[in-house]
Amino acid sequence: MVNNKEGKAFENPITFNRSFIWENKILSIQENILVKMPGRPIDDLEQEILYKFGNTGILESKTTISPKNYERDTTSILFKRNDVGQLFTVESKNAQETTITTHAYDSNGKLIRQDTKQIVGGNNSPDRREILVETNSFEYQFPKPNLVVRNNINNYGLTYSTFTTERNDQGFLIKETEEYLISKRMIEANYRYNERGWVMEVIRTDNQSQEIEKVTYEYDKIGNVIFAKKFINNTPVEEYEVLYQNASLVKAILHQDISSQMITIHKYEYQFR
Repeated sequence: MVNNKEGKAFENPITFNRSFIWENKILSIQENILVKMPGRPIDDLEQEILYKFGNTGILESKTTISPKNYERDTTSILFKRNDVGQLFTVESKNAQETTITTHAYDSNGKLIRQDTKQIVGGNNSPDRREILVETNSFEYQFPKPNLVVRNNINNYGLTYSTFTTERNDQGFLIKETEEYLISKRMIEANYRYNERGWVMEVIRTDNQSQEIEKVTYEYDKIGNVIFAKKFINNTPVEEYEVLYQNASLVKAILHQDISSQMITIHKYEYQFR
C-alpha cells in the first residue's frame, strides 16, 4: 500500500500506491494524528486528514482539519487531472486564502510550465480575481541514454538550477542531482537496491554542508516497507515504523524523533466503494 518505489514513501508523510488503492476499491482514507512524549500519556492532537480517491486510485483531494485558537481550522487541497491523468491543477484553500498551481505538459508528457496564482476576493465577490505570483518553466536535455537533465527556469526566463536524473538499463533510479547555478550548491542523492529491486538505501550529500544524510529501509517478505531510519553523519535522527492489518492495509505509522524521543502516531481508517 505504501509506495516506496523511489525511496520517497514518507515525504508527505506517506505516498500511496495508486494500483493498490484502485484494486482494493478504496474510496477514502482518514488519518488521525496523536503524539507521545516520554513520561506523558498519549495526546490526541484532534487533527484529521481525509484523502479521497477516484475510481482508478488517483488522489483527488486532501482535507486537513485541526484545532486553531480553540476553533476548527480546515485546509483543503483539490487535485484536478486532464484526460490522460496528468496533474492539471492543485487548488489549496483555507479560511484566509486560495492558491492555485497549474501545470502544462509537452507532447511526451513532461512538465514544461508551472504557474502559481492566488485568489483575491471571495468566490461570490465581484472583485474576485487571480493574481499570478510565480512562474517556473522547464526544458529538457538527453545527453546520453538513461540520463535526463531538466533546466529549471524562473519567471525572468533565466535558468537557476538543473536537475539531473540517472537510471540504469532496467529503469531503476540510480542518482538524482540538483545544481544551483548562482550559489554553486549541488545536492546529490544516490540509490541502492536489494536483489528484489526494492530501495534499501538512499544517501544524500550537499557540497555546502558537512552533513551526509542516509535513509535505510526494511521490508516484509511481500515487499511492504515496515521500517525506515534516517542518519546524519552516521548518527540516527529519525525512525519510521509501519504497522499493517491483514498484511496489507496500513494500520498506523509511528514516527520517532530520536533526540527528543517524541513519537508521532498516524492512525488510518478506510472507506471502501
